[in-house]
Amino acid sequence: MMVVIIFSVVFWIFELGWLMYTYAVMANAANEGERYAIVHSGGDPSGTATRVKTFAATSLHDISGISVTVSAPNGYVPPNPVSVTVTYTFVPWLHGFISTPTMSTYSEGRMIVN
Repeated sequence: MMVVIIFSVVFWIFELGWLMYTYAVMANAANEGERYAIVHSGGDPSGTATRVKTFAATSLHDISGISVTVSAPNGYVPPNPVSVTVTYTFVPWLHGFISTPTMSTYSEGRMIVN
């Protein structure tokens, strides 16, 4: 009976660690997309989305559940802000026992002219 409990605890700890890792990868991908948008003056939203997905693909197993939104509420001209939002549906390894949460990360930066 104790072996079942110990394995359950170990697997839940593994799932929680994988969830935190996935969130960190998504946050870093959003930051990378925001940097890309700033360098390219935000004028290439599809390139920014591709950059985010490419960055996330280096660390996540499946990026088919990722969606990227690039917006510039005041236009794509400096010194206006550009924001990148990344949403991902996390599918746990123990998906039969854990519901699939949807996580979102957000990054915003300001374009500056030198």
